[in-house]
Amino acid sequence: MVQRIDGRSLRYRHRRGELLEGVGEYVLEHGVANLSLRSCAGAVGVSHVTLQHHFGSKEQLVGEIVEHLLERTFTPQDVYADGTPNPGLDLPARWRALWAHLSSPSGLRDIRLFVEALGHSQFADSPRYAAAVERSIEHRLDVMEANVVRLGCPPAQARGFATLALATLRGLVIDLLATGERERVDEAFEGALENVVRRAGEWQAAPKPLAREQLAR
Repeated sequence: MVQRIDGRSLRYRHRRGELLEGVGEYVLEHGVANLSLRSCAGAVGVSHVTLQHHFGSKEQLVGEIVEHLLERTFTPQDVYADGTPNPGLDLPARWRALWAHLSSPSGLRDIRLFVEALGHSQFADSPRYAAAVERSIEHRLDVMEANVVRLGCPPAQARGFATLALATLRGLVIDLLATGERERVDEAFEGALENVVRRAGEWQAAPKPLAREQLAR
């Protein structure tokens, strides 16, 4: 039996990323509370069947949008290249560039959507939101963990320190989003950065364990 191919699916199969960007902008403006596939489809000029083909359900679509937005918010190109620190910037400069990106108007918009999705994820009728939030946090932790290991953090401590650093950044952005008190929150960020720089200095100054071949001598 020959499988029938949907021409509309062929038309958009290479535009999934473009659709995600377009719908993402719509969701950033309108939130997820009263969202529907039909309203999203209308906003980007496709049928709701097309969105359903690519993303399945509204919850799955929003989940992918949240992951996509946090990916771009927490890993700006001027700070990381393929998940690694930009070698042209020292540690304080990298963190300040990341903070500038997170606390910019576009960064705050992205975090606002994350906060809304997080709120919905706490209710039993939105399991896909919960999964998306969890995946996003785990991925951000993976990136942060790899970066602190590069700074010299012992691997056994890296996950815990990455959790602290990521939670601090996320909490500061949410505080800024909620209060708009830029000076106070910026000052708190500088305090957090001082802790990161101090810890990095301690890691780099600590005696390095001998390699196996050195121990055998």
